[in-house]
Amino acid sequence: MEERRNQPEFAKSPKKWRYNFSKSLFTFWKTVKMYGGENERVDEEISSFTESLDFFFQEAERVSIYFDGIDIKVDKVRIRGQRQDDKYFEDIYDLFLSLCMAGITFIKGVKPEEILSFFRVIGKFPVGREPKVESFERVMKDMPELENIKVEAYDPEESGNLPIYTVSQSIRRTFRTLASEYLEYKKMTNAVENIPLRVVERSAQDMITIISKVKEQKELDFICALAYNQSYKGSFKAASAAAQTIYSILVSNDLEFDKHTIKRIAVSAYFQYLSGDADKAYLALSRMDDFNYSRIEAALNTAYKITDFTDGGLLSKDSSSGTIGGDILKVVSYYDNVTKRWPERVGYVGPTLTRPEALRSILRNLKRGAFRKEIAESFVKLLGVYPIGSILKSIGTDEVVVSGGKFENFSSEATVFVLDKDLSVKEKKLMKAEMLVDIPETAGKQLPSQTKAGIFAGYLEDSEEQ
Repeated sequence: MEERRNQPEFAKSPKKWRYNFSKSLFTFWKTVKMYGGENERVDEEISSFTESLDFFFQEAERVSIYFDGIDIKVDKVRIRGQRQDDKYFEDIYDLFLSLCMAGITFIKGVKPEEILSFFRVIGKFPVGREPKVESFERVMKDMPELENIKVEAYDPEESGNLPIYTVSQSIRRTFRTLASEYLEYKKMTNAVENIPLRVVERSAQDMITIISKVKEQKELDFICALAYNQSYKGSFKAASAAAQTIYSILVSNDLEFDKHTIKRIAVSAYFQYLSGDADKAYLALSRMDDFNYSRIEAALNTAYKITDFTDGGLLSKDSSSGTIGGDILKVVSYYDNVTKRWPERVGYVGPTLTRPEALRSILRNLKRGAFRKEIAESFVKLLGVYPIGSILKSIGTDEVVVSGGKFENFSSEATVFVLDKDLSVKEKKLMKAEMLVDIPETAGKQLPSQTKAGIFAGYLEDSEEQ
């Protein structure tokens, strides 16, 4: 690839110069950070950097490099490394993320002295993976007056930045990203295009961060409520992929796996049912640049596909990969599939169960050796006896309610949403599990959109409900 970029026909290629510009920005920043403002290496890098700028200034008055929380864009075009040694993309990503910067714009006429002053300021701050608004404020406080360099901060409405948003906002945004990107991945698979792993990796990492840091049960309840969405923008598989990612993170975190392992399992859960053709799905995921391939390959090696969700099918020797990641996927995919009734489940064998019935089935089949003990018990413990979203009946009043909180056992108390005759949410209140019974005929039933909206609003602050 490097040889091709240096060939004459590539001399005026915008693609080549966007790549050169991003790489030069990184190496210049790193050199200034290492050596300060006066050094031969610094002189070399500023020369290379201004050469990249000059290419764009031939046609335009300014050139920008932007970071949207997921991708790096130069001249409004997303760039991506194509070689194993293009790992500096990770560092550019971390640089923008930790300094909470959305973009840097260089205006025609910018002088080397201005550029050096700018890099000396941003080079003073440590770089990590946590975005900090305070870091951007410190950068701007130390920044001298620069006429031809403009810096933009994250816009809270655009960035998806965890520390900027409330927990519930972050949960919703991460779920939506996981589900909506799945729709795009399906299109890419059919069009034989490369799948950019960065988006799902970052979303999985965001959800891992949320789940590992939440302090209130209400926030975990909201995550579980979203995970039971039957569909997203008309796609059942998109909602299912997001749900299985969430469930796998919940279990892996509860079992105290390291974050790298949790993310690998989460990515496996997300892509597990990308295609009905296992070979086609694997090839689609492997058509990525070398930079990402090793990570997805490791993820896929923990995954497996199961299509027979009957008791007998669960006991088949082919229903698990035999790895800890595969055994987690077996539990979460079983629960997600048997509790949802969706058209795309054609070819999947097995019954449709209510959520409580599915948990009882997991425990029953655990005794028969279908599931790994610690994984099944962790999953059941996390969801409780009446998992969130269960449609239940109140003993005595015959009211239909939807569980909205975690019932740890049959003597515990949790939030429920009482439904009116038109299935709208009438009220939210606390009830004891012993006063509720499961309704078998509701297995796989979807609640009306209006009802789901009313339930979700019950998890949000008044200012967030709209």
